[in-house]
Formats: sequence, C-alpha cells, structure tokens
Amino acid sequence: MKVTFLISFILLASSLSVSATEEKEKLEFGYVGSIGPANWHLLSEESKVCLTGKNQSPIDITSQDLKTLAKPPPAEFKNAKDVESFNNGNTVEIFSGKEGVPLPATIQVDGETYDLQQFHFHTPSEHRVNGKHFDIEQHLVFTTKDEKVSVVAVFYDVGKEESKFMAPIVKDLPKEKDDKKKIEEIDLSGLLTDIKNITAAFTYSGSLTTPPCTEGVTWYVNKDAQVVSLDQFLGLREVTGFNSRFTQLRSNDTTKEKHVKKRSLYKFDRFLK
Repeated sequence: MKVTFLISFILLASSLSVSATEEKEKLEFGYVGSIGPANWHLLSEESKVCLTGKNQSPIDITSQDLKTLAKPPPAEFKNAKDVESFNNGNTVEIFSGKEGVPLPATIQVDGETYDLQQFHFHTPSEHRVNGKHFDIEQHLVFTTKDEKVSVVAVFYDVGKEESKFMAPIVKDLPKEKDDKKKIEEIDLSGLLTDIKNITAAFTYSGSLTTPPCTEGVTWYVNKDAQVVSLDQFLGLREVTGFNSRFTQLRSNDTTKEKHVKKRSLYKFDRFLK
C-alpha cells in the first residue's frame, strides 16, 4: 500500500510539473486589453519585472545619447538559405527552420560570440529617436551558449524605393497565426552592409520588449533608418498590426509615467487617408 501511494504521489508530482511547464509554454500576450503591455506583469511570476524592472526597453534615444555611439561589435553575416517565416500571433519571425540551428550571423560582445537565433518586426517602431517613431523596427536576436542576449535593432521608413532585403520576406507572408512559409534566401550580408557594420548604433543595457521582459539585454539600436516601399510596409503591417510596447522610463528619469505614455501614441492611420 505504501508503495502504491508513493508511486501515485510521484505520478501526481510529475503531472503537476508537466502542467506547469505546459502552462509556461502557453503564456500568451498581446498589445490590447487584458493581455496588453499595461498588464504583462500579471501574466506570470517571471513577468513581474515588466512592471518592477529598472532597465526596461524600449526607450526614447536622444541627441545627447547619439553623441556617444557604440563601439561596433565585430560582426559576420552570411546569406541564409531555405529559412522559414512564422506568424506567432504577434509578429512575423524569421528563423532557420531547424530546431537548435541559428541563422548564419554572429556578433562579438565583450569577447563572447552571439549567434542569430531569429529576427522579427514591430510596426511601428518600439524605440524612438528624439521622440520620433519609425514605420518598422526589426529586432535581430542573438544569444550565447549560456543564454546571454543581445539585440540589434534596425529602423525602416517608407520611401520611394523597395528594400531588397525585405523583398523575399514580404513576398509571401504567413498571414494566419501559426502559419509558416518557406523563404529561399535572405540577404543578411547585404543587411550588414546597409547598416554599415553596426558602426552607427546606440548601445545600452535594457530588456526584452515582450514578456517576461527579462533585463540584462545588450542593445545596439542603429540610428539611421533603411527605406521600404509603401506596399512593403502595408503588406507587413497587415499581418503584424500594431505590436509595439510603449516607451519605458529610464531608471534616472523623473518624467511622470502618464506623460511618457501620452507621448508614445502613434498616428497609425498615417497611410490610410
């Protein structure tokens, strides 16, 4: 009887453990309503830092910040072939299509190698420069083997020319949640050239801009926007919708939160008139 009880207890504990893991994996968030940014700290224990953190992202980057640009991290980007784009319900994410296999791009931060796990898009931009939003912000998410994170951010604004880099991505976007699409090749080396080898970027220590808002992320935010066509922008935005976290207070910022939130509003009907 004791043995039976012990086995039952172990199975119950195992079941609870699996349930907890599944629950963590099922954590869902969004950008409006009860699962929007104002309530992310309520989604899980780990997400409390979304409210209590002192170094949260995104931020408004000022002219004063841009006087001292980052020492560019050594980078090597190779073109990625046979990759996948994935609609996770909040953005379009580009990854190798193979579990545990990064995209062919690396950066060196403090002597450590960071591999490109995926990149995705926000419309409008999450970071701002002197209070200005951009039409798109791309996040290239790099990690080390011990899970340190660094993100390279690239801005895009609508112009007259198409973006060569964005062309294969927006050609056939996954429009429904959990949809995937194959992409023959992504011009990552061309992107690195476009952003001048990350030589004109502002760096700071911030956080993930999605739950659980983990801090300790090294950011490189490129100050110069790339150009996309109107059709490219509208095609991407049709899928992503509005998916940007509002600007966060810096730890030494005494500005009232309500003022920051008010300034973070974006005229999203800019191209619908």
